[in-house]
Amino acid sequence: MKPYRFLYTPLTGLPEGMPFVDLQLSRNDRRISVSALIDSGCALNILPFDVGLELGFTWEKQTFPPDVTGVLKGTQAYAVLVQAALAPFPSLDLAFAWVSMPSTDVRVLLGQVNFFKEYNVYFYGHQHAFEIVPRAS
Repeated sequence: MKPYRFLYTPLTGLPEGMPFVDLQLSRNDRRISVSALIDSGCALNILPFDVGLELGFTWEKQTFPPDVTGVLKGTQAYAVLVQAALAPFPSLDLAFAWVSMPSTDVRVLLGQVNFFKEYNVYFYGHQHAFEIVPRAS
C-alpha cells in the first residue's frame, strides 16, 4: 500500500503544529472518534481513563498491568485491546496502556507498542507533514 500524507495539526503556541491523526476506536458495540498524537518517543500506546470508560472498559475488571515509564511512571495502568481505524487504511487491533489519568491531563498517544509495529511513519518537520504506510502483509 502506498503512503498517505497528513499535515500537522496547528496548536496554539506551536508555529508548526503537531502530528495528530483522527482515529475511530471501537470495542464491542461502542465506537468513538479521537484525535491521537503520533509520538515516536512513547514506548506504549496510551489511552486516557475517560476514553476507556467511553469504550465500555471497567477498571475493576482489568487484570494485566503493564509497566508504564517516562512522565507516566507511577501511574496505574492496564493493558487493553481496541479496534482502531485510521482512514484510509483497514482497521486493526491496537494495544493500549489504559491509564488512570483523564484526557485533560494526557492525550491519546500512539507509540512504539504497537502503532509503530503496524505502521511506518515518516516525519517531514520542515514541511509540517508526515506520511504513514501500513506494515506489509
